[in-house]
Amino acid sequence: MRMFDVVGWIAAGAVALVMLVMAGGFAFGWENVWERIAGPADRGAYDFAKGKRRRTPNDALACTPGACSGSPDLALPEYQQTPAELTGAIVAHIAATDPTAERVDDGTNPAYARFVARSRLMRFPDTVDIEAVVLDDGRTGLRAYGRAQLGRSDHGVNRARLEAWLAAQR
Repeated sequence: MRMFDVVGWIAAGAVALVMLVMAGGFAFGWENVWERIAGPADRGAYDFAKGKRRRTPNDALACTPGACSGSPDLALPEYQQTPAELTGAIVAHIAATDPTAERVDDGTNPAYARFVARSRLMRFPDTVDIEAVVLDDGRTGLRAYGRAQLGRSDHGVNRARLEAWLAAQR
């Protein structure tokens, strides 16, 4: 078999795979396709104490200084509200402004919330954790982390989402 034939078969196979995924997305819903490919959309709780970030540029971290380890992409201020009040206000803002966001944590910690947010067209899932904490000075700090489930780069989507979700509290 000539090299040209091999390349042609590889290209045809790649096109067929893309078409199969596209057909599945339209027939069964994108959420089901992505779950079959990469598992559940909810990636679980993020450990802010460890601060381990992705090696790929498909996440974003926002923190009040002293509220998390590592260097955040967005610096957040200190807040006057209690952690539960602050998180509650953010959750209410998200519910009112982002129809792609679904709260997925169990709701037992009033200072913490986790969401799966999806892109509008292809429904790519991202997991976003938001937690308010008491700082050493008694004021409230905030930390938020968004991470993509699929792909190597999110083209700044998680950072933009954190900025939009937290803008009302800044």
